[in-house]
Amino acid sequence: IEYSPYSSHDKSKPSCIQIMAGAARGVLERTEKKVYMDDSIPLTATITTHRALPSYVEFVMRVQRGSDPEDSWEACHRYSEFSNLHQLLQVSGINLTFPPKKLFGANDRQFLIERQQGLQEFLNAVLTQPLFSSALEVKRFLDPQNYSDNFYENALRDVSMFFRSEPNWNIVEPLKDIGLRIRKQYYLIASKSDPKSPKHLLSWCEPGPDFCLGEREVDAALKVLVETKHPHILSPVSASFNGAGLMVVRMFNPGGSLRDAIYGCKPQQHFLHKYSHSPRVPALTPAQIRSYSKQVLEAVNFLSGKGFVLGHIHPGNVIVDKGGCCKLVDIENVLMGLPLLYRQNLLPIRKIHKHVDQTVYSFGHLLYEMSSGKPLTSPTMDELPPDTPACVVPILEMLLSPQAIKNGLPSLTDLLSNSFFSEIGSMTGVKPTMKVPSKLKEVLQGMLDKGEVQLREQQRRVSHFKKVSRAHESLMSEEEKKKRRKKQKKQLSLQSVDEPQPYPVSKQLPRQQTIASSQPTTHEAKHKSPSSKSTAQSSTASSKVPPPPSTQPPTPVQQAPQKSDSNRGALLGAIEGFSKNKLKKSVTNDRSGPSLGRR
Repeated sequence: IEYSPYSSHDKSKPSCIQIMAGAARGVLERTEKKVYMDDSIPLTATITTHRALPSYVEFVMRVQRGSDPEDSWEACHRYSEFSNLHQLLQVSGINLTFPPKKLFGANDRQFLIERQQGLQEFLNAVLTQPLFSSALEVKRFLDPQNYSDNFYENALRDVSMFFRSEPNWNIVEPLKDIGLRIRKQYYLIASKSDPKSPKHLLSWCEPGPDFCLGEREVDAALKVLVETKHPHILSPVSASFNGAGLMVVRMFNPGGSLRDAIYGCKPQQHFLHKYSHSPRVPALTPAQIRSYSKQVLEAVNFLSGKGFVLGHIHPGNVIVDKGGCCKLVDIENVLMGLPLLYRQNLLPIRKIHKHVDQTVYSFGHLLYEMSSGKPLTSPTMDELPPDTPACVVPILEMLLSPQAIKNGLPSLTDLLSNSFFSEIGSMTGVKPTMKVPSKLKEVLQGMLDKGEVQLREQQRRVSHFKKVSRAHESLMSEEEKKKRRKKQKKQLSLQSVDEPQPYPVSKQLPRQQTIASSQPTTHEAKHKSPSSKSTAQSSTASSKVPPPPSTQPPTPVQQAPQKSDSNRGALLGAIEGFSKNKLKKSVTNDRSGPSLGRR
């Protein structure tokens, strides 16, 4: 799809307005792209302490996004704010334990410790449920900085631009919180000229964290989707992208999605109320499971052959009409770079990173939820759910078992050739047509390649953080602490045997002084005669000082010599080295006799 900014009269010379528009477009393309939040990453929270303020007590939480400990922050909330969150989640009908209120003694130290433990148990129960952890109320409570906006009002402001350009449409009812995505809003609209005509569903969605296409490329791909015809694909009536978000209008199905059919609920209800309880009786028969999965697989295989590798396969993106015909919707999610619903399940599995494998893996989750009536929360199917139809078990093991993921997943063609699907005839209807230009195929392939690179990087980081956490846990475990204590004791015992131990000061000091005093200093030894050396040796031998123990000789202690000890040693050395031979002969002039004077 080519776009020419030049006028039809003269294509050789652009006008001034066209030059200015092209320059403005170039500036916009060079600006830094907005970084969108990945709402699929789960949050964890730990209450570290509580602070008693003059008028209330607040509890300090340490919140972490994903497995990266550096991506964490502090959030402080009062007990009343925890209570408000508990009230908001009551729409699900699930009984969550919550610490009760207390009128008197609410600031007692022991009571605050018990309340903190109760609030931590409440948070753990909320965050371990994928349905609760993905709710906007929980995200806003833990991360108010990134989820403080009113997403419904922001979407309504952008949607109002659509009604200005299309005045024939009118909003019948806003459908709040009918889907799992926080940044995707739905509105039920109808035609003003014919109110009795079938209603349509308008959806508004912001770009996701993997968005990497330009505005022209998105418009070209949306035009292809609007013109697509397939018996198992519900093409949009109209679709437009303005840089801030994507708006799509398609026919509204009163029966809702396939997930609504599984849970037996109405599509207009809050998703927490609809999907919080699994149905007691399986809503789908084995024949329906077989037929619906075959139709979905045919549509996915058709899109994959045209370059639209669709990984967004889950019961919420499949609708079933009254005649039992399944149709895929929300194919445009791949253009907006929205994360897959099962993205967090894919991160621990490093063998699955290609988009075709992601599609097959998502199809396995779809088949699991159709068979069991509840989603698979773990990355692999470690055990079969109860009351699983026997005909579905081999396909589930082929797609979700740990051994199958280790050996490699089958392709879409291999699945269609399986007897579980091949024995069912395809539904006849509209002839499939989808015209994708070659340039657009190249753009889509580049987008898929970038997505694979990002998934590999995220898988590598998750694997690294898991290794670090396992190493930390092993070091901090009680058994490892005992091993380290034993090892330290063993090393200390070996050092006590190998290294000499000094004597006590009270017993060692006299002996050190005696030995030190019996040895002349280096300066004295240089000036002594050989006779004095022999005399010193004989006197030292005659002293008979007992030698130190041979097994553990005392280590010489390097101490600064004191003045009194050095003088005493020099004096004792001089006394021991005294010899009469050193004395000089003297001539005595005796004048003691009487003196006779001369006359």
